[in-house]
Amino acid sequence: MTVTVTVTVTVKAKLLALALLLAGCPAPRDTPRPAKRVAFWHTFNAEETVTLNAILAELRRGALRDVGVRSTVVPFAQALNAFRRAAGSCGPGAPELFRAELPWIPELVARGLIVPLPPDAPAEKDLLPPAQRASRYRGQRWALPASLDCLALLYDGQRLDKPPASLDALVAAARRLTVDASGKHVGQSGYDAARVARWGFYVRADAYWFLPFLWAAGGRLFDASSGRVYVDDERAVAALERYASLSRGLGVAPPRPSLGGDYEDQARRFAGGQVAMIVNGPWATASILERLRPRSRLRVAPFPRAPDGRPAAPLSGHAYVVSRCAKDRAAAWQLARYLAAADAQERFARRNALLPALGAVYKRPRLAGDALIQGFALALAASRERPQHPAMARIFDDFTPAVQAVLLGEATAREALAGVARGWRSRLGLGADAGSGTGSGTGSGTASGMGTGTGR
Repeated sequence: MTVTVTVTVTVKAKLLALALLLAGCPAPRDTPRPAKRVAFWHTFNAEETVTLNAILAELRRGALRDVGVRSTVVPFAQALNAFRRAAGSCGPGAPELFRAELPWIPELVARGLIVPLPPDAPAEKDLLPPAQRASRYRGQRWALPASLDCLALLYDGQRLDKPPASLDALVAAARRLTVDASGKHVGQSGYDAARVARWGFYVRADAYWFLPFLWAAGGRLFDASSGRVYVDDERAVAALERYASLSRGLGVAPPRPSLGGDYEDQARRFAGGQVAMIVNGPWATASILERLRPRSRLRVAPFPRAPDGRPAAPLSGHAYVVSRCAKDRAAAWQLARYLAAADAQERFARRNALLPALGAVYKRPRLAGDALIQGFALALAASRERPQHPAMARIFDDFTPAVQAVLLGEATAREALAGVARGWRSRLGLGADAGSGTGSGTGSGTASGMGTGTGR
């Protein structure tokens, strides 16, 4: 009995105490939701996304405490088409802030998919000249540039002392560096082409990687102001024939490239010492350096210029644009300002080798002594801007399949480029919009004025 009574009293006492406690305490509150929300689409790779997420986490704890960011990774190859559809319909999940490649901006403007920068946007005077030009179109600013990039020659410093200064010198170096299992190089007596141990070069089945060879041969793409298309002229045909010959005729590059996996195959072979020279951009170096031993083997040089001295490597970059679908444009631009700020650009440069669009960032102590960044800065200064035209975002839809057909022996260079030119003239309507942007459309602009200590 005693035990039963004691337990009964104890339970009642506890229930009473709990009731009194709850009565005296306010009801629990949910964690407050941010007052503003921004849907952000980006194209960063896996390593770059780690950097981005760290920056976003710090902004959530500090400067952007009242802005909720929903970030979504969109594969680069699919990003433009995905944004066209989403920003065209403004349906659920449509992005409000978008990381766009700079050559996409004219098309996004022409389609009415993005909005111009607000009057209080950061001044453009601190941007490198190519970033200034690329973010303007039809007399207005449309984007906040965050990085620039270009294709450059990456070579194995243990195999090559000095980078080639001309296209002829590059081909000659590739011949010397292609060796068989016995150590004999191409052209040497007894060389066995069936037992290659190291290739001198790597040919990617992608028109963007062919572009430096086209420009180094004096070729052109098109002139937006006149509507003239040059991609099928004699210089272009000769350039593509030479590009294909590196793997099909001269035998200084692996034959029959994999159309779906040559990007990764190139990096793997280079890091493994099976290829001595490749063409790639700063965005690729993080994954290469993870496998390369010693890391100091990686050297960077500008791609050889055209005979007349003009740069041959294409220049590009990325910027933040605000979609017409943005519910709170001010919040979207606020996020863009932080992601394109000097501190963020330095962080991406140090961790991912993305080249800043702000010139002063290159002079910061941690970057001024970075051989990789400064090497790419030299390559960037010796690169060429593409024509500023709405069709520029889509020229590779025709161009890359044509290059692939030639590399695989399914078409001649003349046949393939004639098809590209027909597609550009009819389907893309080149010449219909001369635009009022700053670019002349000739594809002959350079990153001049950037210097050796300044700025994909």
